[in-house]
Formats: sequence, structure tokens, C-alpha cells
Amino acid sequence: MSSELDKRRRTHGDQFAARLLEKVDTDENTREPFDESRPRSREDIMLDVRLNDGHRKGFSYSYLVTVEYEPKDVIQVEFATGVVRIEGRRLVRLYDSLLQHRARYVQEGNESEDGLKLEESAHIDAITIEEKS
Repeated sequence: MSSELDKRRRTHGDQFAARLLEKVDTDENTREPFDESRPRSREDIMLDVRLNDGHRKGFSYSYLVTVEYEPKDVIQVEFATGVVRIEGRRLVRLYDSLLQHRARYVQEGNESEDGLKLEESAHIDAITIEEKS
């Protein structure tokens, strides 16, 4: 009986470890373009916008006005305090995450990172922030 319980624990543990490993980036030179929070968590209060130069700015989801996806892989995210324009490739999943207030951050990539990613991977080429006065 205890061996059956041990087997179930190992299986559950193995599944958990596999999920964690999926999140770990195997190549230190690439960063994920965005990350999603867990459903029903408090992690998604603000969207952290990260630019290549190290500049970061948080936008409160409570002030999110609109999210617009353009088929040429451009997303416009309008907040009461500013507009964030995201350009890249394969950004539909990010658009869905923004609609659900689940994107924890968006990370501007660079050309060397883009070259290391698979063609079917999401990548953010540029992020611009336009402040509202």
C-alpha cells in the first residue's frame, strides 16, 4: 500500500517539476517576452513594462481603458495615464493575457535574443510609452 502511495507522490512530483522546468529558460541569453500570473492571484494588479535600456514602468490594471490588437502583430494598450505600444511577432496570446489582466510584465527584446528563439515563439521587438498629460 505504501509503495502505491509513493508511486502517486512521485508521479505528482514529477508532473510539478516538469511544469516548473517549462517555465525555466534553458538559454541564459534569452528572456521571455511576457509572463502570465496564476488565475485568481493578486499578482496581476499592475502591468510591468520593461524596456531594453533598463527603464521600467508599472501601469495599474484598474486604469486599463482599451486593448487593441492589429494583425501585423501590434498591440496598443491604453491606460488612463498613458498608452503602451507593443510591436513584435506572435503576440495574440499576450493580447489575450492583457484582456484578462493576467500579463505580469512585457519585456522588450533585442535582435540577438530574437535570433536565438524559435520562429514560432513570441518576441517583442519594440515597446513605446506615450504619457498622457
